[in-house]
Amino acid sequence: MRNRLYAGAAAVAAATALLALTTSPAGATGTPVLTIAGTSTAVAVGDSLSAGLVSGTLATMYNPGTTTGVKCTVSTIGGTVSSNPTAPGTASGPVSTLTFSGCTSNVVGVTGVNSLTMTNLPYTLSISDAAGFPVSLTAASGSVQAAVNLKTLAGNAICTYKSTSGSLNGSATNTPPKITMSNQNFTKLTGPSICFASIDFSAAYGPVTDTTLGGTVFVN
Repeated sequence: MRNRLYAGAAAVAAATALLALTTSPAGATGTPVLTIAGTSTAVAVGDSLSAGLVSGTLATMYNPGTTTGVKCTVSTIGGTVSSNPTAPGTASGPVSTLTFSGCTSNVVGVTGVNSLTMTNLPYTLSISDAAGFPVSLTAASGSVQAAVNLKTLAGNAICTYKSTSGSLNGSATNTPPKITMSNQNFTKLTGPSICFASIDFSAAYGPVTDTTLGGTVFVN
């Protein structure tokens, strides 16, 4: 009888252990923070990532609380992966490209936009698998900065700005696959009076593509 009880207890323990393994969170089974959508393939260190604006959206730099300022129909962000740990954790890597084109302005006295440029590159993009998949974009030194070159009735005006918090923050989603940054405030560094004292930057990029492996990047 005693042997049967021991055997039964061992069987229950084994079944419990198996159940725990099959119901463990992704992080406990070795899943990395970033994988290729629909697969268990990890995004590898050194892979190149790239994303454009979500279809049908704009990148904007507006006077806070308004829709007055600069809007761009095209923007691209790109870089490489330097860290992709097992979840839970934060994946990160340098961003060497953040460009804008197709930009226009509805500011009174502005007749066109020569360029909108993010400066003080490279940046570091960090994506966490914590609740809400928080994302941050930080400069390697100093703060994230921007320069807007405007055509005006009085000639060209260059407005320079720096991120008020020093970085840009947002969040990622897998359905749909995108990174969103909304109303990220910049304060004016230099420029004539036609340059707003502050601006809010908003953009949604997606899907993020691993151009080395091919495929959309998911956060786990």
